[in-house]
Amino acid sequence: MATEALRARPMLRTVFGKTLWEQRRAIAGWAIGLFAAGAMYAPFYPSIRENAATFDRYLESMPEFFREAFLGRTGDFTSPAGYLNTELFSFFAPLLFLVFAIGAGAKAIAGEEERQTLDILLAAPIPRRRVVVEKFLAMLAGGAILGAFLWLAVPITGPPFDLRVDLGDLTAAVVMCYLLAMAFGAIALAVGAGTGRRGLAIGITGGIAAGSWLVDLLAPAAEATEWLQYLSPMHYYLDAEPMLRGLGVTGSLMLAGIALAGFLAALVLFERRDLAA
Repeated sequence: MATEALRARPMLRTVFGKTLWEQRRAIAGWAIGLFAAGAMYAPFYPSIRENAATFDRYLESMPEFFREAFLGRTGDFTSPAGYLNTELFSFFAPLLFLVFAIGAGAKAIAGEEERQTLDILLAAPIPRRRVVVEKFLAMLAGGAILGAFLWLAVPITGPPFDLRVDLGDLTAAVVMCYLLAMAFGAIALAVGAGTGRRGLAIGITGGIAAGSWLVDLLAPAAEATEWLQYLSPMHYYLDAEPMLRGLGVTGSLMLAGIALAGFLAALVLFERRDLAA
């Protein structure tokens, strides 16, 4: 039966293909969810546009710290790009992306251990490093599928409501949102590979993500703590405001570097672990 399944689905012969196949329903569900997230704000934009002057006066009356904390440095809310930057790309889309990536990263190695399928996987025989590499690539591929659906939602559902944005800036926003998620997904992968505990990997990485967001939000409130924001991975995504200013090269490189560091840590930790213990 197993041999017939392999012949019918050649992609199952690799850890990468097997992982994507096992996650196909979850990826489809998340992709639909992100498409819906990208589409749900479009119907509300006409009311924002029609009352732009009122919104702008209200936002100007806010203290600078709160205005920058929730609207970014540009403080733009009523333009199509500013609206999407504030409503979609500042919180909701990154949140969904992070939940997916952290779960996928934590499940990659630790999930196999908890299901007691890791020994079967390694008995193929497959080197441990290859397992980590292909699991990481599967997470990247799954995230890319989600990003594509999020990107498609805006040009498909926005124009009927006059929500039209530069597709280059939209691409930049989706790419940086993806890089942010993959950075935390790689951290979850490393924790899971080092401990073999999926719940712990989710908890630690989720805590780091929440703490990172709070640090980026609160650190600029005082000059003495302002430097702390540069320790926050969230800062390199939120400060770039790619929906308004295009791809942030520094932020993108920092997030990609964190993802690479997490991946390399997972390789080392899993290679050195005593799985028999």
